[in-house]
Amino acid sequence: MADPQAANELLSTQKASDSGLQVVLHPLPILEISDFIVRGYQRGLKGAVVGALLGQQNGREITIEHSFSCKSAKNADGLYELDNDWFRQRLEQMKLVHKSPALDLVGWYSLVAKTGPAALHLPIHRQISGFNDSAVLLGFHIEDMLAPAPGDPLPITIYESNMEADDGRDADGEDKEMKDAEAATNMVLRFRKLPYTTETGEAEMIAMQFIREGGANAAVDSSEKQILEQFDKKVAVDDGKGKRRAVAYEESSKSKKDATAPSTSAAEQTTDPDANLTRAEAEYMSALQAKYNAINVMKSRLALVITYLQRLPPAFTAGTQTTAEAADAARASNGQHTVPSNTILRHIQALVTNADLVAPGAEQGTLELEIQRETNDVNLISMIAELTASVNEVREAGKKFHVVEAARHNRQGRGAGGGPGASQYDAALEYASGGIPASATDY
Repeated sequence: MADPQAANELLSTQKASDSGLQVVLHPLPILEISDFIVRGYQRGLKGAVVGALLGQQNGREITIEHSFSCKSAKNADGLYELDNDWFRQRLEQMKLVHKSPALDLVGWYSLVAKTGPAALHLPIHRQISGFNDSAVLLGFHIEDMLAPAPGDPLPITIYESNMEADDGRDADGEDKEMKDAEAATNMVLRFRKLPYTTETGEAEMIAMQFIREGGANAAVDSSEKQILEQFDKKVAVDDGKGKRRAVAYEESSKSKKDATAPSTSAAEQTTDPDANLTRAEAEYMSALQAKYNAINVMKSRLALVITYLQRLPPAFTAGTQTTAEAADAARASNGQHTVPSNTILRHIQALVTNADLVAPGAEQGTLELEIQRETNDVNLISMIAELTASVNEVREAGKKFHVVEAARHNRQGRGAGGGPGASQYDAALEYASGGIPASATDY
């Protein structure tokens, strides 16, 4: 069977390794493209999904760090093109925003089929090439999003463009008529797939973490919906002291108009502790609800695995039957036993092994001993620091005592009738008590 991409005349037959171009893709452009597609679908976008890619080009390495959507319109041929004036102004604004580090136009993105770019992509690509002749095309495959499969890579392909000579073959793969060598060579624009790697910075990690938490909260919105309903059932009433408070009312027995008069009985009011939650508290509760649902899913999966193992044929679990024999016996049991599968059993064994790595039971004592050693090291360093501080204090006290003793001996040697010895002794006492900031040599 022929390769479906071989019919695309815009794809180059050269290998990507021939150019040596390396592409580093950041997650923010992928998020922006996905958001643009989703918003355009929800709002009924009639134009083309087109945007520009910003990044840096260092030699043969291109980084794609940011992106922004572009305005497009149909030309006389019915193909979409960019608004040159709008695009030029928007590009200058984005360059002004991303000055440190300085980012420039490195390519553009659009929806591209798995078979590769088509003729409808050429007008915009020629416009982008006017700003950067080595611009790349990031093709987003919408069919991969509509029919996702576990384990699939990102639904994107990055292409570089190059002017190549016509290979002299028609659509059926037959050779064309040989022409004179001095005749002008027909140059055509063709695209070539490029390998790319993903890279994430610190700011992008924070953004991804925020999106992940938001997605978890959006996945389980029952608690938030309940809280919003409770807030809708509250009206502000005056308690007679110049303050306003929220009071819940029952739709079946009261109306909002009746609830404006505060009830004197506390039993008549609905006291729900979740009614006055703040936004942060509501998000925290949603996160807890998401974790609770995840634990329930894990519990159900574990129960399924346990049931599968328990319903295996007894002879197979005892080791007296092969997998094929046990499978035949299970099929003959009319659903009483499950059909053993080596693939499923290997997955279960891998799951059990990973569980032991996450929570090592046999090495729990070694882990506690290592933690105790680290704790002792920290306490030892703290005690050494305190001991050093105490030694410094003792040294200062010894210096002051030496000053006092020297002054006292000097006074006794010169007599007890006063004189300079007494004044030096009094000054030494003041220094020892911290009154005079001087050194021992001053006395």
